[in-house]
Amino acid sequence: NRQQIIKAVTEKTGISRKDTAKVFSSIFETILESLEKEESVRLMNFGSFTVKTYKPRKGYNPAQVVQLPERKAIRFKLAKRAASKSLK
Repeated sequence: NRQQIIKAVTEKTGISRKDTAKVFSSIFETILESLEKEESVRLMNFGSFTVKTYKPRKGYNPAQVVQLPERKAIRFKLAKRAASKSLK
């Protein structure tokens, strides 16, 4: 959870909790701003975020066929190094 991460970073770095929270928020705001521009974000040894566009398609409701519009979704792929560390 967010507060636990902020507390851990504060303890490891000696930076105040308030400053750590600002940095934490800024990082995620920057990632989201990049994704809004459909730019991918790669965090070395952690993973990468990309925006995937799904084409319009037909959806099926039991009573009718409906047209689903194009949509975008954020995808995350865990880096191999992070995956190998998390499984230990």
